[in-house]
Amino acid sequence: MMHPLILDKEKELRFLKIAESRNFELIDTPFIETLVWETLSSDDLKQMSERSVWQSGSQLYALRNDFTDQLVRYYQDYPLQHRAVAYAGSIVRNQHVCIQLGLEYYQPSIQEIHDTFETFKLYIEQCLEDQIQYVVIGHYQLTDLLLSDVQHDTQLLTWIAQRNISELKSALGLSHPVVQLLLTPTHQQLSLLNTLFPSDHYILRSLNRWDTYFKSLGITPIHLDMTPQPPRSYYKGAFIHAHLKKSNLTLTGGYYKDTLEGFGLGLTL
Repeated sequence: MMHPLILDKEKELRFLKIAESRNFELIDTPFIETLVWETLSSDDLKQMSERSVWQSGSQLYALRNDFTDQLVRYYQDYPLQHRAVAYAGSIVRNQHVCIQLGLEYYQPSIQEIHDTFETFKLYIEQCLEDQIQYVVIGHYQLTDLLLSDVQHDTQLLTWIAQRNISELKSALGLSHPVVQLLLTPTHQQLSLLNTLFPSDHYILRSLNRWDTYFKSLGITPIHLDMTPQPPRSYYKGAFIHAHLKKSNLTLTGGYYKDTLEGFGLGLTL
């Protein structure tokens, strides 16, 4: 029987080989990041509690905890060299070390976003010998659309995140779209959403496009998640969570736009 360490390293190697064969540029980034207090964003400060950070002299350092975040920070200071990149390596979150495999496509077309997903799908099926059992889709601006008729505050957002139908019903009324969606099974929520708002709204167009795409690949059921708030402020579009059948792994990713526009997918082993 092959040693588990060799098996884990082979998973990384085979991922990189597949990504390279599909025209993703392989990159390597420092495991130890140098941080500058004066340039830390509100996003950086919020994640400090989960990061391994230390100071040496006047310099601040941190162990890498997310490749996408690291690359967004890097390209604030350096020119973009490649539009499609792949990486594999260690990340540390809450003092726990794990391996992250990922793809980033910068300034992508819809077809390039689909190519990114299909690259991971190929890896999951060929190398992990697994399948995508179901997907969860959403849009980080969906809450703004749903609450566009009310002055929403953090309390409402908290109740939505908690799926607290009782409090939301009292605050918004039974007929409000938020309440109606939460009372509907998640695999039927997108259909209901299309009856509540114009289908040509950019958020619905994005969600419907993903729905059609996944069905074309034979991936069902497709659930809508209307509750999350973005983990970083630059996540402003659609997101997906593809749950694997045999393992408890989840392929996650989404669209982001700030100083850098891109679509990223990651799988944490």
